[in-house]
Amino acid sequence: MWVMILAVLSTLLLFWHKLSFPIEKRKNTEMYTFIIPARNEALNLKRLLPTLLSNDLLREVIVVDDDSEDETRQVAESFGVKVVDTPPLPSGWMGKSWACYNGAKAASGETLVFLDADTWFSEGGSEQLVQSFGRGREVMTVHPYHVMQSFWEKFSAVFHLVVTASSGLTTLFKEKLGTQGGFGPCLVIGADNYWSLGGHKAIKGEIVEHLAFTRMASSQGLTTKACSGRGVLNMRMYDSDLKQVMEGWAKSFSTGAKTASPIMTLANVVWVTAVLSFLVNLPALGWWGVLGYIVLAFLLSRIWREIGNFRWYDVLLFPLHFFFFVLVFAYSLWKTFFMKEATWKGRSIVEKKRSSP
Repeated sequence: MWVMILAVLSTLLLFWHKLSFPIEKRKNTEMYTFIIPARNEALNLKRLLPTLLSNDLLREVIVVDDDSEDETRQVAESFGVKVVDTPPLPSGWMGKSWACYNGAKAASGETLVFLDADTWFSEGGSEQLVQSFGRGREVMTVHPYHVMQSFWEKFSAVFHLVVTASSGLTTLFKEKLGTQGGFGPCLVIGADNYWSLGGHKAIKGEIVEHLAFTRMASSQGLTTKACSGRGVLNMRMYDSDLKQVMEGWAKSFSTGAKTASPIMTLANVVWVTAVLSFLVNLPALGWWGVLGYIVLAFLLSRIWREIGNFRWYDVLLFPLHFFFFVLVFAYSLWKTFFMKEATWKGRSIVEKKRSSP
């Protein structure tokens, strides 16, 4: 019985607050720049850039071609946006941070919006994003609404929950703990604040770059905000292939855990362990187990609705999602720390140990 109580209680405490995008209508009077790092993103740019096209003279869109081998540059130019090439990747830099940094150097905007190429805006979403940003000493990150079109993509569910919980946004104690991190696909910051922090150069070697950037900004006294992009910003992460889902999450999850808030990492460990313990002991709990199962499914559905297009039957299958999470996390640890094989878009993201001369 106690495992059921712990599973329900830890879920309730960790996901007490729902995610929501701030609905504010500030009139924008300053130049703002969307910066899109793109490495072999020709197909994704065809979906994103039409949602960014605007007659607004204050809007600038920059695509940073990060040594692409496809038609990334040609696609970007066909939409009339500014294209910037990255210089050769310096030692110690991660590719995405290097691309963002060079995009920022070419930007004219007083507000910078760093945006992943596999996202796209809902109608009016780009305007809503800029209008909701408070400027001043503020940094905002957005978790895009995950649009999934296959069964395998739904296995991202628990990963999203852990990332969301790590931000400190949803916990019952968020007022005391404050924002503990941010989301990677979309970061908004004033240009003056960006450069005063040192830009992406300050976190150049971090794999989960915008989580590290947000935590750095918070440590320097900036107000950090994070929210769901439901109705504003969308993404489709790993298409329909199970291998892509596994490789995609394995790419950053175990290494990202090293930069996450220790207290929220502990909370996530307790929560996942509690839910798994409940599931293992479920047959012995009888009707109490059925009740606990229904309560957990309800609690999970509240936050999953804000994160992506999960359906009621996805929630009922939540045990599969938790066991898949453990499998991929173990796989990520193996590849990252033992095999040193983590790669992304053709680049190694784990420095291999050099042999002695």
